[in-house]
Amino acid sequence: MPNNDAGRKPTELLQLLGDEFIETASNAVEEAGEPSYRVDQLRRWLYERTPRSFKDMEGLPLSLREHLDKIFVLHPLDHDLEQVSEDGTRKFLWKQGRDGGRIESVLIPDGDRTTYCISTQSGCPVKCTFCATGYGGFSGNLSAAEIIDQVVQIRSLSQQAPTNLVFMGMGEPLLNFDDLLRSLSILTDPRQLGIGARRITVSTVGIPERIRQLSQAFPQVKLALSIHAADPALRDELVPLNLKYPLDAVLDAVREHCANTGKKVTFEYVILPGVNDSREAANALTKKVRGIPASINLIGFNPFEEAPYSKPELRSMIAFRDSIQRNYPGDVTIRRSRGEDIQGACGQLSLKNSPAS
Repeated sequence: MPNNDAGRKPTELLQLLGDEFIETASNAVEEAGEPSYRVDQLRRWLYERTPRSFKDMEGLPLSLREHLDKIFVLHPLDHDLEQVSEDGTRKFLWKQGRDGGRIESVLIPDGDRTTYCISTQSGCPVKCTFCATGYGGFSGNLSAAEIIDQVVQIRSLSQQAPTNLVFMGMGEPLLNFDDLLRSLSILTDPRQLGIGARRITVSTVGIPERIRQLSQAFPQVKLALSIHAADPALRDELVPLNLKYPLDAVLDAVREHCANTGKKVTFEYVILPGVNDSREAANALTKKVRGIPASINLIGFNPFEEAPYSKPELRSMIAFRDSIQRNYPGDVTIRRSRGEDIQGACGQLSLKNSPAS
């Protein structure tokens, strides 16, 4: 058989949508002179088990495995570092093969639930003042293959399949919208990873038109909005993207999302002592989101060296929650902090392990 592989740019298999994969895999199998049923064998290996290399795909002929290894990329990310917390939280640090950018993912076990927190960017351009990711700079968007690779590699390394996925790692998902949508298609396609859309949450600081488009493309995917302050001037300071997309415009899009999908949203609120945790701040928040079907999730700030904020005491978080609850009919919860001993907050591990640190 003539060698047609020379000069061919390898294809990242995890980048392909369902139909694209079938076509690409069928061509590869035919090139190798193998019967068509090998396509389904490759599909199951890729999406159900995802080994470290093509050579590990037992049951496929060695000649086919060697051919696949020449024309395809199985894992676009290199596993760089892993840390395990006393509470079972596992944090993974990856390196991009093409330019060495650092990416984080987190596995959070909680009873019968296993949640993966997945990144969509290397670093983050939004630069929220309380988030470690923004302090590490921005290297660029992740491809859909790099997003999916986090999921399949965590599953392989941990032997804990996800019950829930949250796009809440490094980066702003709605600023990498095309690859977000492509990765959601691959995640939910029953021929591929087959994860239920209702078990997936996209967390954003708010881009109105993208929120509307997401609700149209994936109405079953849940939405979480990082709000952090109801006062416009304070939110401008904490979340600089608020200058371009003011909270009122974002909340209009959220209301449309709820009306179109029939789903509640989650408002995420990081508590910064002395900054956004006063009774006045609580009253402003409840007034701002009143009428939107939602729950409010309060998160204690997780300190890191570069940030000018301190860790809130539990009693002050409870007092803030109670101030909200007096005027808010929905659920208001305090999220239990996970993985503090392994720099569990977004961006902390990559910031600590960056080449400059």
